[in-house]
Amino acid sequence: MAAAAALGLGLVLAAGLVVALLAGVLVAAGRGARPDDTPAATLVAARQHAAVAAVLALAGGVVVALLLVSQGDGLGPVRLAGVPGLPAALGPLAGGLVALAVLAAGERTWPRPVGTVRTASLRRRTVAELAARRGRLLGGTTALGLACLAVFALTADATGRAVPALITSEAVAQGYGGGASGPYPGAPYALPLGAGLLAVAVVAGVVLHLVARRPAVAGTREEDDLALRRTSARSVLGVAQLASGGTVGVVLLVAGAALLRSGWLLGGWAAVALGLAVGLVSLGAAATACIPRPAPAPGAAPAGPRAGAQR
Repeated sequence: MAAAAALGLGLVLAAGLVVALLAGVLVAAGRGARPDDTPAATLVAARQHAAVAAVLALAGGVVVALLLVSQGDGLGPVRLAGVPGLPAALGPLAGGLVALAVLAAGERTWPRPVGTVRTASLRRRTVAELAARRGRLLGGTTALGLACLAVFALTADATGRAVPALITSEAVAQGYGGGASGPYPGAPYALPLGAGLLAVAVVAGVVLHLVARRPAVAGTREEDDLALRRTSARSVLGVAQLASGGTVGVVLLVAGAALLRSGWLLGGWAAVALGLAVGLVSLGAAATACIPRPAPAPGAAPAGPRAGAQR
């Protein structure tokens, strides 16, 4: 227990350090970018800020995920003797949480034009409007992952790391009376992985709320600000989908392999097929989130409800 606590504390501190460093870079970039107070200049600076935030978030998430995956059973001299491979299994989810934290920092550090800031639209956006199909995909992936983890926890053997072999009359006739196959994601893995899936979904929802409720980027038209919000939402949901979908896909593949070795052919092949489908869909969703959408060309701001000028 002491080793597990030390490992957890060390990982939290390391992840926090990564987030703090990348957030500092975003703050410096936001303060350093002081575009002219024109629609074109403001929009270009805002798009660049969104791109930098997305790149830094992905980089930070990958670093943390690789750190955990490369350590296998633990970090340095600290080992989790009872749950081998758990830090590696949690790597993608931890990386996703770090990336989401960096994206949240990006939402608070948009560049502001120099001089007197022009008015901006007061129209509020909703999380449902911004999330759309990607939000439903993340919710479905999370629910599927939790359901599968519950099944695996209930069907594992007493160790929680293997699945009992299927005992047939032919096996009994040949002298085989038991056995198990692993690794298998029983309760020691299912509980922390389930908590990680829920954490990613909740944090993604919180960041989406920031995207929907933040003040409009000063100096941009209403349609340009909406495009920026949708870009931010795609980044948030792409990161969350990659972390959650990748984890669920790998868990299903590992469980399917163990089931096949134990003689549970139907369940094994179903898990493998589902794991491949979830992994490929999640990878595709994350990849398309990185493709920029065509945005309206800068121009004169349309008439509409406006907030007062700020400095």
